[in-house]
Amino acid sequence: MQRTNTVQKTARVLIVDDEKNMRKTLADILHDEGYDVTTAASGEEAVALCAKDGYDIVLMDVRMPGIDGVEAFRQIRRHQEGVRVIMMSAYSVDDLKRAALDEGAIAFLAKPLDVEKVVRLIGEVKDTAILVVEDDEGTAGLLHKGLKEQGYKVTVTRSPHDALELVEQIRFNLIFIDAKLPSMNGLELYLAIKQVTPTAIAIMITGMEREFEEIAKEAVRRTAYTILRKPLDIDHVLGLLERISGQRVSDDLRKPAPDIIYDQ
Repeated sequence: MQRTNTVQKTARVLIVDDEKNMRKTLADILHDEGYDVTTAASGEEAVALCAKDGYDIVLMDVRMPGIDGVEAFRQIRRHQEGVRVIMMSAYSVDDLKRAALDEGAIAFLAKPLDVEKVVRLIGEVKDTAILVVEDDEGTAGLLHKGLKEQGYKVTVTRSPHDALELVEQIRFNLIFIDAKLPSMNGLELYLAIKQVTPTAIAIMITGMEREFEEIAKEAVRRTAYTILRKPLDIDHVLGLLERISGQRVSDDLRKPAPDIIYDQ
């Protein structure tokens, strides 16, 4: 599925909540932001609207009469795979939260909502700072171009030593690290970076060589997030970043299984 940066001020937004005042307030706020807003009072109504018209963004309450928000989300995705869904709940529903995030919701927000956060998510503002440490020119270029086109702040370096200097001066939220690098391998660099910026999320990159695959796996065992195998698919990378972003916003950052390598 080709990704484009389609969520602009003319985006169509569907608000799904059984509370009338909640629907109206959110609709008024987003309408003032320039969005085309529709509301639905139930999961069933939301599914029918999405099957008929299609929306760019769905803001979905979890607890509603009839089908709950997670089930409505599942049914909507059958009709419209690319729709971006933000779940909302005033209750502690960890099981539903994890199910929604695992199945592709971009975020799970607690009520009362932080309106600024909602507007930022819908506007798809990419304020994430990303560092790419990659010796392969083709892979580095792919990541730089693909991430910049989506609005991410991206810095690329081939040098592990330059990467360490950068993380001492700039706070990066996410770092891509190739397992195969000059002067030090990806695991050594990851461990050194972790000493400087322990909150940064690291994604390891590896080719087919067993030696570097094992280096990447060891980094994941040492708390790196996951592994991508070359050649990279930029749509897959963007989907992974969206998943990580949703988990962070939802305070539910969970790594994939430690031995999983995502083949493109």
